[in-house]
Amino acid sequence: MSEPPDSFAADLEPQLSAAERAELWPLAQRLHDERPSPAPAFAAELRAALRPAPAATERPRALWARVAALALPGVALLALVAAGVGHAGPFAP
Repeated sequence: MSEPPDSFAADLEPQLSAAERAELWPLAQRLHDERPSPAPAFAAELRAALRPAPAATERPRALWARVAALALPGVALLALVAAGVGHAGPFAP
């Protein structure tokens, strides 16, 4: 077996003796050599899934209608909460 590289020593606890380090090196090398790698088809599929989508060049249709459809219920809920805090409204004590 070859000598352990410096990166191997950096992964170990500092209090390990030289004998313990030497004993762990064959296991570390075997784990590295037998590490499974994904099938090429899986790796290609994963790479394609992680690739960022092209940026949109134009705004969606009816953008302001969508913004209003999302903002109005939020404003209504905030008004309901404000009424409740002011001891008015349907949930006032």
